[in-house]
Amino acid sequence: MKKNNNLKEQNLAYGGMALIEGVLMRGSESYAFTVKKQDEIFYKEKSNYSSIGKRIKFLGLPFIRGVIGLFENLIIGMKVLNKSAEIAYPEEGEKISNIKMFFMFVISFSLALLIFTGIPYFLTSLSSLSHNTNPVLYNLVAGAIRMIMFFIYLILISFLKDAKRLFGYHGAEHKTIHAYEAKKNLTVDNVKTFSRLHPRCGTSFVFIVFLITLLIFPLFNIFFNSQSWYIILQNYGRLGSVLQKFIHIASHIFIGMPIVASVSYELLKLSGRFRNNPFVKIFIAPGLFFQLFTTREPDDTMIKSGILSLKMVLGEEKPEIKRSINNNISKKLQMASLCFMIPVFIYLVFE
Repeated sequence: MKKNNNLKEQNLAYGGMALIEGVLMRGSESYAFTVKKQDEIFYKEKSNYSSIGKRIKFLGLPFIRGVIGLFENLIIGMKVLNKSAEIAYPEEGEKISNIKMFFMFVISFSLALLIFTGIPYFLTSLSSLSHNTNPVLYNLVAGAIRMIMFFIYLILISFLKDAKRLFGYHGAEHKTIHAYEAKKNLTVDNVKTFSRLHPRCGTSFVFIVFLITLLIFPLFNIFFNSQSWYIILQNYGRLGSVLQKFIHIASHIFIGMPIVASVSYELLKLSGRFRNNPFVKIFIAPGLFFQLFTTREPDDTMIKSGILSLKMVLGEEKPEIKRSINNNISKKLQMASLCFMIPVFIYLVFE
């Protein structure tokens, strides 16, 4: 029985993400990616990598590992995403410096916060609700607006040509993981029979985040309402009100979100482990619905990319000799990559 449990834990250790014309897969000790070049030949690369949580035991503890994993996966994801752009479209060579890349990251991160944090609170403030007198209802309305905006965002990017290809590879990644977890041989014919929706996807994670914020965020408002220094700010008129709202939003972003992310990560892991439980199926259903917009049915080439990447991580496929990747990636591709990654700046990208 322990052997089966260990196998299930091992299965849950694998996940990945879509790239430009490719798929990235990651295990507990390495990650690998496959990209289809313009000559239809697959470029394969593997890198050994030990997570910080494995090297520093404290950072690998439950409710801590989720936040650490978020930043780890973000760094790896952006690095490999840019590599995939250079490999898939080598002719589009306009060098972008690390400084420009940093500012592009900051702009994208700020845009994500504006879309999914600033605007929902602003729209909620236009109503008669107050985050001081009605913290629970206020955050409930803001959370609903946040979810609607995320839904609109998914619909809008689903119309982009480049996003459609990316979503196809996203579907290929999910199907490949499904086949592996079902202990099937990793062949194109076997993989294509599985669902493109997966309960441990980052898209499902964001729905869990929405739910947890409804429980966690009101607690911050209730706490501040009991603090005399916070109440005194009301005596300063408009300035005091602005300061209260700033404290309110800043506490949610810099304190609340790490807490929400850590709790949501653990729930995501549990939902993947007990996905066949009737109650869990109901819990994960909305997240799977969102994936209808972030995945598409992949073609055989996309599936092959997912299979090769996972086999490299499993040690069943040999990578090519690692080559040097230059920074000559076009601005168009860089912006397309960052546009797709905007939601990633708020929720986990890996299963």
